[in-house]
Amino acid sequence: MSKKLISIILSCVLVASLAVVGVVSVSAAIDNDGRYVPSEGVTETHRIYFFMPESWKSEKFNASDAGAYWWSGADACESKDGTSKGAPWPGYKMQVYDADANLFYIDLPADAPNIIFNNYLNGGEKYTDGTYQYSKEQYEAAAQTKDVTCQYYSDGDDEYYDNMLDSEFWTKAQEAVEGNDKSFLGNFKDNFFIETEYDLGISMTFDNMIFVIDPENSDVNDLSGKVSYGGNFYFFYGKNADGKYEYGGLPNYEMAKDNGVVNVLDKDAKPATPIQPNKPQVPDDNNGGNNNGGNNNGANNNGGNTNPTATVPAPDKNATSSADSVSTSDTTPTSDNGAVQTGVATAAAALAVVLIAGGAVLYTRKRFE
Repeated sequence: MSKKLISIILSCVLVASLAVVGVVSVSAAIDNDGRYVPSEGVTETHRIYFFMPESWKSEKFNASDAGAYWWSGADACESKDGTSKGAPWPGYKMQVYDADANLFYIDLPADAPNIIFNNYLNGGEKYTDGTYQYSKEQYEAAAQTKDVTCQYYSDGDDEYYDNMLDSEFWTKAQEAVEGNDKSFLGNFKDNFFIETEYDLGISMTFDNMIFVIDPENSDVNDLSGKVSYGGNFYFFYGKNADGKYEYGGLPNYEMAKDNGVVNVLDKDAKPATPIQPNKPQVPDDNNGGNNNGGNNNGANNNGGNTNPTATVPAPDKNATSSADSVSTSDTTPTSDNGAVQTGVATAAAALAVVLIAGGAVLYTRKRFE
């Protein structure tokens, strides 16, 4: 009887260990610093940047990083309904581009339609009786954007670009894409394309563009009181002669300067409002655009769909609190390139169990022969 019992136990351990390894093999990849890198099989990504406000940092809660949460597409984050199994809220930790400037980036799978940027702090939930899962202070310290369209804009999807250059932005972009002169597209010529699947026409991805929030574009949840911020993607030009990072509303930097739509990123001050060329200035601070809807297709940067016809699954209910988990993954460094699979420490432990189990089987057989 003891021989059979030991054999059954060891067999169960072996099967369970192999199952864990199998699950981990399809998980998203995390590097040595615990930050997201695309998993194997993700063939197309867009590098997008995020400028995190200094006010989103919290020394008490060790919040100094930016997080990214998406609920559809490759490596999708964990959802409450169980449809995706990636990192729990607040999602994946973003890569650091320039820590002093509060600049972060992520190589986002190209099929992810929407994203929420945050300060990588799980604030927990606020319950209907007014109490908090963790604390009121932690809840309020957790900051995030609204649902942000992150796959591409098309003509009519975004009021800021629809109004740019006296409403000629998309026309000029299409002329550049279809013609021989690409100068209008500057260093972002690969971002522009003619969308044919849904017949949306001239469109642009956000590859190497930067998302900047608008402090005056915010929503407050009626039940929880949680604040989320809107904003927009802009062309990211890099550093100027003074060592300041610049961004703006046109792909050609010199053209953007001539039209007064270049801004300087300053973590300690609200960026100036870009002036719309040939148009009265729109009173929408920080990014100069208005993302409160009103476009032809109903898609906007405050939670609109990626495009008017794409089906986008709804995010978790109350994404500000999302899953109950408080950590993303084990991130033991094991590979030469600095990238390991999410839960690699768990996988290593499971593998060790497999080896031990195998040795125990041999020992048991020898012991009872």
